[in-house]
Amino acid sequence: MTEFQEDMLFKNVSDEDANILLEIIGKKSKRTKVWTKELRHIDPTNYKPDLILDLDDENLILEFQSTKVNDEFSKRAHSYVAITDQNKRNNKEVNLSVLSTVEDSKIVEYHYNRLNVFRYEVEGLNNLNGEEIINKVKNKLKNNEMPNGKDIILLSLVPLSQKGNNIVEYIYRVIRILFKLKNLSTSQKDLAFGIMWLTTDKFVDDSLERNIICDLLGGRMSLIHEYGENKYNDGKDEGIEQGIEQGIEQGIEQIIKSLLKSGESPEDIAKKTDVDLEKICEIKNKL
Repeated sequence: MTEFQEDMLFKNVSDEDANILLEIIGKKSKRTKVWTKELRHIDPTNYKPDLILDLDDENLILEFQSTKVNDEFSKRAHSYVAITDQNKRNNKEVNLSVLSTVEDSKIVEYHYNRLNVFRYEVEGLNNLNGEEIINKVKNKLKNNEMPNGKDIILLSLVPLSQKGNNIVEYIYRVIRILFKLKNLSTSQKDLAFGIMWLTTDKFVDDSLERNIICDLLGGRMSLIHEYGENKYNDGKDEGIEQGIEQGIEQGIEQIIKSLLKSGESPEDIAKKTDVDLEKICEIKNKL
């Protein structure tokens, strides 16, 4: 397995699946190209945009937000646009859209001096019903029906629609479902796991818990990339795909072990991970 790095985020996402994300926020583009993350290395401390898309008429920076935008966010977002514009590989303008689960759609104006105003769009996703989305995917799985691309992307956005500590609980719930999904395309896996990785990195406050989840997701994403590269390079995809799907429960079990070692109670872990308390106690007894 290759070591996961941030510049691998969304590496294999196709135009088709990127357009599903655009559809969710009400944008259209015949052509959609995901930028790789070379620009993240310019200033890793301040410059870490979530996703950059090369569309028909613009370069679009997408930011995922579960809190309301403010002046501090606007300052950072303004730097994203300025640096991307300076380093862009085409003549298209650079714009920024915020996918927010706590605000209605609106235009934000940030006055950064007396002569200039930075404007960007907030696309409201606050009507997402997390439980409804989760149940829809789980019911499809129960009925041996394959969720479609939009189902999977909406599922990966569910934790963003939660507030407070619930976001961690929903991250675990969604990860558990994602690990059970078979026959997804490399692109769909890359996009869904990438959104989950970003959500964890940005919004899980506890550093130990954040590292545990990011390491788990990063390992899975590395396998996805290896599968994608081998699939398109030599066509030997069956064995690699089986390797990706093996150990669906191993990742969750590793999380449980790490949380137990950090001092969390089996009861709290059961609530977060949607794993039976009896199973967690079994794991604890083996430690």
